[in-house]
Amino acid sequence: MEIQEDRISILPDVLLHQILPLIDLKQAVQTCVLSKRWRHLWATLAILDFDFRRHAIRSGVDLSWSHHHEEHMPRFMNFANQIISCRDINSSISNFRLSSSNFTSTNASFVEKWVDYVINHNVQELDIDAYHSPKPLKFPQSLFVCKSLQVLKLRHYFDSMIIPKPFSLPNLKILHLDRFPFRDNDPFSFSKDPFSGFPNLEELILRRSEVSGLIISAPKLRILELSFRGYNPEFSSEVKMEKIWTPMLNSFKFEGQVSLVCPIGELPCLEEVYFDLYPILESPYTDSVKQKMPLNLTRMLQQLGNAKSVTLTLSTIEVLGMDSRLLEQNPSPFPIMKHLKVTERDHIIDLPQNVMNYMTKGVYNLMVEYHIIGFCSLEILFH
Repeated sequence: MEIQEDRISILPDVLLHQILPLIDLKQAVQTCVLSKRWRHLWATLAILDFDFRRHAIRSGVDLSWSHHHEEHMPRFMNFANQIISCRDINSSISNFRLSSSNFTSTNASFVEKWVDYVINHNVQELDIDAYHSPKPLKFPQSLFVCKSLQVLKLRHYFDSMIIPKPFSLPNLKILHLDRFPFRDNDPFSFSKDPFSGFPNLEELILRRSEVSGLIISAPKLRILELSFRGYNPEFSSEVKMEKIWTPMLNSFKFEGQVSLVCPIGELPCLEEVYFDLYPILESPYTDSVKQKMPLNLTRMLQQLGNAKSVTLTLSTIEVLGMDSRLLEQNPSPFPIMKHLKVTERDHIIDLPQNVMNYMTKGVYNLMVEYHIIGFCSLEILFH
């Protein structure tokens, strides 16, 4: 019987290095039994993705029982440690990701050693979503002199990560922070003016973070996203930041159930604005929402008035429509807008007339187009 040709093995290394990161790391390592060439391939993988949940499920662990998390975590950590220990020490690492499962504790000593290892192997993207207890994670000093790192993504779990002050990464371009507080005298938080140590930062995403008093000062920032989805300040309908100074900002996105109060500097390069404001209309929020949220939203949109393309969700429109007198007394926030899109999933778009009048005040020759792209939306183009 004629032996079928192994078409995968005849592929060049450069292509196989692109294929292996697309499959589970454990399966990638298992291919090492095939030949010396495959052992070399996994030992030189540039992308290391250690996902506890995926690893546990593929190992047959029933994660519906919490004690199984604690039982399997040491095996997961040992697996990751063996992978890193057996790597070719001369090969670089482009991406390193570690993801545990919610509050399943990792060994901080292991993680600190891994971070130091990948930094010394020219890592470009570092993504850590893990809970470290009882010992918190402390970043190695090598991180702060790293010249290769361009993307940093961190998720915080209740005092499990020590943040040095100042936190400085001069070459970093993209920073994503999830669940972080911003306080000056807290070892587990960033300072209230943290981004001066990131002079080349171009993209900043803050999710579910405590931003009261925060200063965002970033001269090269082009993309800013603030998400409060799943985050509720205690009985409050607003969050108050100190200042946003981003003269090169091109795109601003905001989502959450609280309104933003913050003075923003001039944004001459602003092109795109996205707002998804969905208030909680239940006691004790109701009165505060109806009194403050329309005013806060109107003021914020006025500060973003240089935008050419604006997307508002229907819930945001409903907030604007809470105070008709406010809309009548103020000019349209976007005098040079070229494209307005109103969108909401699973809703029929019905733009209130008072809001339509407010948004299009002083704008002529508009054209309205309806588009159905997975959800209902209304697009208004200005010429």
